[in-house]
Amino acid sequence: MSREVTEREIGWQAPMLPLFEERTRITEAGIKRRLYLIPTQFGEQFDPNFSPLPTPQDQLPEITLWVRDFTRRLLEVMSSRRAPHQLARWCHRQPFSTLLGMTRSFTDLPKVRRVHIRQPLESLAEVTVLLEYRGRTHAIVLRFEGVDRRWLCTVIERV
Repeated sequence: MSREVTEREIGWQAPMLPLFEERTRITEAGIKRRLYLIPTQFGEQFDPNFSPLPTPQDQLPEITLWVRDFTRRLLEVMSSRRAPHQLARWCHRQPFSTLLGMTRSFTDLPKVRRVHIRQPLESLAEVTVLLEYRGRTHAIVLRFEGVDRRWLCTVIERV
């Protein structure tokens, strides 16, 4: 059962001049309108029964702790203190190949200065990591998607 909802019922309630015709939105009773994540597939074709499934935020590990641990491991890979294949489980193939090219970027571990985490959608995190290495500032951009009950890194870029 659906009903029409006017724009005045949804948002702005202050008196306004009627400049435009009022829009009507049709909503269904009991259904919330939400944005949701469609997992990145990088052009791959999947059988519908085995394709990656988006995972709700409450079924994923806490993002702040996850980013801290992933960043530490990533920097260890970049400074050749950890084997890159230890991160393969949490990276899609495309960013993992980028990661392989980033090994030996640093001779020592850089200092993490700041970590910015933004979540534009549920189960999606865009992360900027600011580093200091030998007096210079570097940045790494990461994107994590909640897929199959885990965070999956779909973008690794060094800026």
